[in-house]
Amino acid sequence: MPSKQCSWWNFVDFLIHARGERGYAGIVLSDQPNPRTLPSRQARGGLQVLQLENALLQVTILLEAGGRIWQIRYKPRRADLLWNRPGITAARHALYTDYDDVWAGGWDELFPNDEAGRLGDLDLPDHGELWSAEWQAHPAGDGHLHGVRLVLDTPLTRFRTEKTILLDPEAACLRVRYRLTNHSAAAFPFLFKLHPAFAVTGHHRLDMPAMEVVLEPDFMGTLASAPARFPWPYAPLASGAMDLRQIPGPESGALHFFYGTGLRQGWCALTDQASKLATALRFDPEVFPCCWLFATHGGWNGLNVAVLEPATGYPFRLPEVVASGRAKWLAPGETLETEVLFAVQEGLTSVGGVGPDGRILPAE
Repeated sequence: MPSKQCSWWNFVDFLIHARGERGYAGIVLSDQPNPRTLPSRQARGGLQVLQLENALLQVTILLEAGGRIWQIRYKPRRADLLWNRPGITAARHALYTDYDDVWAGGWDELFPNDEAGRLGDLDLPDHGELWSAEWQAHPAGDGHLHGVRLVLDTPLTRFRTEKTILLDPEAACLRVRYRLTNHSAAAFPFLFKLHPAFAVTGHHRLDMPAMEVVLEPDFMGTLASAPARFPWPYAPLASGAMDLRQIPGPESGALHFFYGTGLRQGWCALTDQASKLATALRFDPEVFPCCWLFATHGGWNGLNVAVLEPATGYPFRLPEVVASGRAKWLAPGETLETEVLFAVQEGLTSVGGVGPDGRILPAE
């Protein structure tokens, strides 16, 4: 595939097709938002829209808003799988903007930190350098997969971050390949974390592999009566055991935040048990050995959303990640590469795993 940079400011559009029996996989860069995917209220910031599409999935990306995947629509059901925050418009933001005040949802990434703070001589912004930056886009492909490579050179840490988003022409499967390269003069410790926000209801079920749940002492939410550590999926509360796999309804006021640690398998999933539609992430547990959960069901700002966060370490303060020995390090010139798979499948009420081909397996 060609590697020339796309000229957004001249509104140059390009289309890449890979024909298959069930349709095509392609990308379209345009200054005109597609109203079926990006409602007009979300386009008021003047952001340009990049879309990948095949017969099953439509993926909307906003380069100027952190290169985030704004929405993933499962076309046969017209189901929007990611959560977009009501009343908050996706927009460009300055580097040191407070994240929670403007968080609009979708799927972004955090690097090199979560909570704002100092690390050595660096004053790191809230939720890191990636989410507020404008990324550059290049066409990308790998065999029958086609998509886009997004590139950002971070302003503080001097890392080149690359995110290649590839769509299979015949499957409800999206592959996201990350590549982080340290271009600074010294080894650097970091936290790298995925941050996809999922739309949920009281009919949803959350599945994860066997793991130990570790609560965050500074953010206990409605799990405050549980012990600091316990095995997934039952939280031993003072009122009795709570099955964390069952998503509470938005009227519950629930607020759950924890670190899922000790993962031997790398996956997490949500299933709408009413419609039997499952959505899953598959990732490398050697890169992401834990998966955080932030889920508010009316308990934080009245919002109803579940954020599944495969992460290179924990907790949320980077100095503590470093002190605990859980930080990832890259030496000058060193690169970290990993692939994350996003899959959608009908006919399920629970998930017990995700295959390398994107097939979602039912729980036993």
